[in-house]
Amino acid sequence: MLEALILTLREGVEAALVVGIIVAFLRKEGEHRFLAAVWAGLAAAVAASFAGAFLLYRAAVNQEAFEGVLYLASAVVVASFVVWMWRHAQAMGGKVRGTLGRILAGRNSAWIAAGLFSFTFFMVVREGIETVLFLSAVSLSASGLGAFLGAMVGIAAATAFGILFVRGSVRVDLGRFFRITGIALMIFVVQLLFNGYHELSEAQWVPANPTTMAVIGPLVRYEIFFFAAVVVLPLLMLLVPGSDERSAMTAAAGGSAAGRLERAAALRQRRARLAGGVLGIVILALLTVGFTYSQPAETRSPAEPVAPAADGAIHLPLDRFAPGELNRFAVEVDGAPVRFIVLRLEPGDGPDAVVTALDACVICGDAGYVQDGSGVTCLHCHSVINPRSIGREGGCNPIPLTSHIAGGELVVPMSSFAASGHGTGHHAHHGA
Repeated sequence: MLEALILTLREGVEAALVVGIIVAFLRKEGEHRFLAAVWAGLAAAVAASFAGAFLLYRAAVNQEAFEGVLYLASAVVVASFVVWMWRHAQAMGGKVRGTLGRILAGRNSAWIAAGLFSFTFFMVVREGIETVLFLSAVSLSASGLGAFLGAMVGIAAATAFGILFVRGSVRVDLGRFFRITGIALMIFVVQLLFNGYHELSEAQWVPANPTTMAVIGPLVRYEIFFFAAVVVLPLLMLLVPGSDERSAMTAAAGGSAAGRLERAAALRQRRARLAGGVLGIVILALLTVGFTYSQPAETRSPAEPVAPAADGAIHLPLDRFAPGELNRFAVEVDGAPVRFIVLRLEPGDGPDAVVTALDACVICGDAGYVQDGSGVTCLHCHSVINPRSIGREGGCNPIPLTSHIAGGELVVPMSSFAASGHGTGHHAHHGA
């Protein structure tokens, strides 16, 4: 349950925060006519999340390439929005309101609406696909029901944070709003670019080596640092009142009926702002706890020695492999031990879905892999590998080995080690 809550909370807050920034921006300027484009982008992203997750899970789609292109497209859209926002902020001359309204009322209204739609769509759909893929494994078993409830709590908390962020920022100093939210969005852009490079290197669309993967991998794997930086900035805006709010409270301190109404409205906004700030702190605390207790082991489990039979193949009973559990073995090839891994996939992937690969990859060498929840993590670059991609070449995927099932056994021919091009005589992949 906690894992589902943390995942949906993280993904949901990122999406809610970015959508909240643009909604607060439009409401601040009275441009409610463009909110329809934002809600349409949000609805389209939710629908596309389910469709995209289905394609990634069921069809033979190159997941790394798909996600890499999506990350880079999102980075371009977000960066364009930030530049557009900053230019309009400068045109307003600080506190001169109405200029943006005149700009938006011009001939480019259709383009602006399309841009807001695209911005919302790309930011939400990348989070949505990841979330839906995770939730697709949820069943009505006891553990599945707990994960479902945790996911619902996470989504509800993220939605509440987004609503409170918008309600608590309506009267925030406009220049301060642009500066803080602009920095937060540019941090998003940096994260998107890192993730895009990482996924495209996995798909072998861009070059990669052990050094680049060692630098980029942990930043992608431990994206909690980017997330914390993005959330902390708006939290400062919520928790620390700006000069406009303090001036409004002072002006509303009079005893007239209008003054009392103005003060009551300012107090309601302050309560919403503080509630959003407190909820944001709780969310950061939960994510920090989840991050601390979800780190994989930093050392490999021992490799079980095996030897080929008289037919020149390794025979392993199929019933010894539990679904989703990583198994590590070592076989002697030309006098040197070579590690390989075996993973039986979940029942939904087929009754005999078992993948075999060397405990190494072409980029990171023989650092090896460890179990990380439902995934497998490279010990060199900390990339998380989808178990269903094991057996495919490229990126940080383990180097595939040919195997088959016969007579209730997993059969791994010794010739597959040489055929992989990284078995006999390849120093980087030796060692137990």
